[in-house]
Amino acid sequence: MAEAKVISVRLKEELFEKVKFVSNKIRRSNNWVIREVLENYLDDLYDFEEAKRILLDKTDKIVSHEQAKREILSD
Repeated sequence: MAEAKVISVRLKEELFEKVKFVSNKIRRSNNWVIREVLENYLDDLYDFEEAKRILLDKTDKIVSHEQAKREILSD
């Protein structure tokens, strides 16, 4: 496992209270809640940006659904 890095973040009061509320409800630390939220959000954002990059790639060959099925099922 990679060494954990420390980062300091300033939160608006309302956001801080939400973190506290959730952490108390699920009996986890504020740190755990923030890390989980960041990991999940960043994974989704990364996937979105990667999909966008692929969709906008002018060199990528576009095939029909039927052609894709034929190619996949021919293996």
